[in-house]
Amino acid sequence: MRLTLRALLLVAASLAMPAVSGSAFAQSAWPDRPIKLLVTSAAGGGIDLMARVLADAMSRHLPQRVIVENNGAAGGLIAERAIAKADPDGYSFLFQGPGHAYLPYIRKDPGYDVRKDFASVSLVATYPLVLVTRPSLGVKTLADFIALAKKEPGKLTYGSSGVGGASHIPLAAFTDQAGIQMVHVPYRGSGPATAALLADQIDLVIDGLAPQIGNIQGGRVIPLGVSTRERSAFMKELPAISETLPGFYFPMWVAVFAPANTPKDIVDKMSAAIAAALKDPAAAKRYKELVVDTVGSTPAELDKFVDQQLTVSKQVIEKSKIQIPD
Repeated sequence: MRLTLRALLLVAASLAMPAVSGSAFAQSAWPDRPIKLLVTSAAGGGIDLMARVLADAMSRHLPQRVIVENNGAAGGLIAERAIAKADPDGYSFLFQGPGHAYLPYIRKDPGYDVRKDFASVSLVATYPLVLVTRPSLGVKTLADFIALAKKEPGKLTYGSSGVGGASHIPLAAFTDQAGIQMVHVPYRGSGPATAALLADQIDLVIDGLAPQIGNIQGGRVIPLGVSTRERSAFMKELPAISETLPGFYFPMWVAVFAPANTPKDIVDKMSAAIAAALKDPAAAKRYKELVVDTVGSTPAELDKFVDQQLTVSKQVIEKSKIQIPD
């Protein structure tokens, strides 16, 4: 059978085309179904709210919805394991905070390798913690508090959200750098720890600035300093802890991670979608109300940030001998 000139041209063109795998087609079409954002906290808390604001805004910038799921079991450990073992197909992501840098060191066997099993996507936001004490203690500044703690070693107490929790590690870092001895009193969350402080049962807590603004303005607590490198734009009258303890830096933060081996083009698209979502006027307004500074970093920038957080957390946790049984 003789081939026509048109048929010969079609055959030649098909032979010249590079082979394209099914996975490449899938990547180019991403996302073609809803994306899961697994949050390492229970529904209703501050981190969950930040995740939902982000998911809502991203759903307006992507052709598919971003759906929030919550799993705060074991301080976020179960959620970390789930994403570490999830298919790297671009449909499962982790929304996590400082626990990402704490869990590998407060657990003897977390069940994953924090450096090998995750791909950084974007640093979403950072926000200050604030040290507050009870008015009845009679101190007005951080220097006064440290002087009192040194005068009476082992007498003052600090409350945390639990052993190895988001407020325990910064407080351990603070007491170490300040050279003071305090008694740690763990609670089931920051709310109960603050309640104990307001009841004069403990002497110090560190908490997000947003939940403490009302207590500060109402005179129910005395603010001693914020944990960011510089003063917070939200309450510029509050000194940074670093003004008394040079170099102290322990912010709260939230970021998005993917399973390792998630295709780079998907990670980059997800990162760009997060950056766009954070500029969404409605989302920006909500984050400002939550007293957080949005970031929207590149994957490489988050890699660098996480490396710093892992290094600092490892030093504090090992020096303070903080461990949670597996």
